[in-house]
Amino acid sequence: MDYELIFYLSGGALAVSAVLVTFLGLRVSKFPGKAAPLVVVWFVALVGMSTTFAVLHSKHEEEQREAEVGLPAATEESEAEEAE
Repeated sequence: MDYELIFYLSGGALAVSAVLVTFLGLRVSKFPGKAAPLVVVWFVALVGMSTTFAVLHSKHEEEQREAEVGLPAATEESEAEEAE
């Protein structure tokens, strides 16, 4: 699977979960009750997965752009000129 797809799926699941938990919290007086640890673990997992794959996706995109443009060579030359 692509990092971008996993990022969008986990981000979407996080948004849908937030709406559902909000709806349940407003409608059910004893929510989350005994399920509180499960709800917390669910959100921690989704946030962790979303941020991890966001970073991996951004690094992958950066590597692709550098390969297309030939950016590292140009960056090294400009850094050498600035050092002088």
